[in-house]
Amino acid sequence: MLGFERAQRELAAHLRDPAQTPAPEGIEDRRLQIYRDLLFNNVAGLLANNFPVIKKILPADVWTGLVRAYYRKHAAHSPYFHQIAQEFMAFLSAHPETWTDFPFLLELAHYEWLELALDIDETTIDSALDRGDWMENPIVASPVARLVGYQYAVHRIRPGALPRQAPEQPSWLLVYRNRQDQVQFQELAPLAALLWQMLAESPRSGRNLVDALRQQVPALAASDVTKLIENWFDRGAVLGIASER
Repeated sequence: MLGFERAQRELAAHLRDPAQTPAPEGIEDRRLQIYRDLLFNNVAGLLANNFPVIKKILPADVWTGLVRAYYRKHAAHSPYFHQIAQEFMAFLSAHPETWTDFPFLLELAHYEWLELALDIDETTIDSALDRGDWMENPIVASPVARLVGYQYAVHRIRPGALPRQAPEQPSWLLVYRNRQDQVQFQELAPLAALLWQMLAESPRSGRNLVDALRQQVPALAASDVTKLIENWFDRGAVLGIASER
């Protein structure tokens, strides 16, 4: 290894973990402190912007320790700032020992990441689609809508309301970006989540969806199904009927 490359690696190792890795010789500590603070604070700021709820609910020392552990242990695979959230989730998944007191943390991180991912998703929403006769024609779900299931009710987590164990039933959330480019979420009952899964798999008519869901739950009223679909149209999670163009 070349001397310059070795010096770079020694400096990088020290900046990542100054408590355990000695500083390279011949560099004034005052100058090193500038870089130690600058680099760590940049990473901490990026993570705080991506995970504001996590930063808010964790005690300050726990948050700082988590960021420090990420900064020290994780080898990022992407240099892009907008992908740091994915890198942080990869770190949490690989190092569960860093958040044992907060068992919901990985799911909450995914929820916060998903909001950002849909916000910056460059997929174009077809503005030409309208409702038309959606009972008889295939319905098109928004390409920027995701159904996710969590063991914890991550959308309800806030300071002073931190769950210590998962509830008996998971939470189903429809997270989507509407026509006004606002990311929204809707909590769904299990049957509504099943209906969305059917709708999102491929364009199907409203009548087809009603019949398919009632085959599984015969007591379900057709009007309950159509109300759900109408609500998704109103929200912008469903765009309209498939175009014949």
